[in-house]
Amino acid sequence: MNKKKVKIKTFVLLLILSSFVFSQEGPSGLFPGKEFSLLYSEINTYPVSSKDVICFYSFRIPYDHLVFVKNDSGYMAKFSLGVEVYDSLGNFADRQIKQDDISVKSYDETNSDNEYYQGILTFKLTRKSYNFLPVFTDINSKEERKLNKIYLALNSDKYDKLLPPVFANSLKEKCGDRESEVLTNFNGFLPFSSNKYDIIIPSVDTTLTNLKVIIASDKDTIYNSNLKESSVFSINLQSCNNQIYFDRYNTLSLPTRNFIIKGISTRIPEGNLSFFYSFNDGEKPAVVQYQKCVWFNKPHSLYNPEFAIKILSYFSGKEEVEKLLDAKEKDYPQVLNDFWKKYDPTPSTGFNELMSEYYKRVDYTEMNFSSLSGKKGYDLDRGKVYIQFGKPQKIERSSDSEGKVVETWYYDKEKKFIFVDKLGTGDFPLQNK
Repeated sequence: MNKKKVKIKTFVLLLILSSFVFSQEGPSGLFPGKEFSLLYSEINTYPVSSKDVICFYSFRIPYDHLVFVKNDSGYMAKFSLGVEVYDSLGNFADRQIKQDDISVKSYDETNSDNEYYQGILTFKLTRKSYNFLPVFTDINSKEERKLNKIYLALNSDKYDKLLPPVFANSLKEKCGDRESEVLTNFNGFLPFSSNKYDIIIPSVDTTLTNLKVIIASDKDTIYNSNLKESSVFSINLQSCNNQIYFDRYNTLSLPTRNFIIKGISTRIPEGNLSFFYSFNDGEKPAVVQYQKCVWFNKPHSLYNPEFAIKILSYFSGKEEVEKLLDAKEKDYPQVLNDFWKKYDPTPSTGFNELMSEYYKRVDYTEMNFSSLSGKKGYDLDRGKVYIQFGKPQKIERSSDSEGKVVETWYYDKEKKFIFVDKLGTGDFPLQNK
């Protein structure tokens, strides 16, 4: 086996191990040109009668989007979310407000984009067209922000046949003494991730017994099957244990016949989706719905495929990078995916954990190690070490005899790296090469 293959295999192993061993600190997402989403929200609507519907406005706030204040027991954030609803003529219809405190014990939790607050607001409305106007207030910072307006045409005939698909975690969880499905709750989209999600397709017609479903991405047909197994229950949502649960025992809405496709999310690629439905063995689709599979918290460095290929030089060397760049620019995304498929720890799924981990590290170096000299973090020694080995187990800061700042990174007893900021610019060149 040649030295290059040994180097890559060792690097892959380090990436996999460190992603499990260390609690990876990801970037906050505040990059130039990347839209900042304060919270995720979606509205799920179900019929109550021929004239009325119930709308569940569920929301998810990442902790790193809130301002926490230190107190005696840890850190606390406070927020208020108000949603006003007006019909298409501008007449006021309803207003709901959720206000709460969030307490955490550690500072790391306040910076986490993997920890969330989840809640729900419920509206009962007649079948008209409405605008939902949400306003979010961070009470600690006293910042008020108007969020995007949401338009719903509840008098549309789509509420008379098949309702939009709902995405739920494949693993059920307990709310009290009951086990139930948990709403995925990411803007109504299917998350592109390593987690498994189910697709629930509610039919207003409870007599429907056979539903043919075709799910297609921009390039391929992902799923094509007749669904004959289903169950009839009322879909109602409630907040419990900081999750949004399906409450089958509440009767706020009318029962629907719910067809479930289990665990299919791992086969679905990032991008646009089309759902084609045929009733009772019909050949032509009777209903078509459109959705998206979205990579939330996608590493910023992956939004530029050319850069994402160039930064592979720390992984596979310049020779292979140049070979990849010989492809046409429009093919760079596919070239990049094909490269990482060779090192995918879960090749049966669409999400590549190793690829995600690598570019999260690249993002982290840009955010945390870029220097006053204008050099990007991933081009400096600390960034190169971080990309290869991940987060150190311990970092010590001290001064040398000349008063220069010294950083020592410890990974284990045998492996440590010493960086010295010789020029005071934050470059921190490696000393113990």
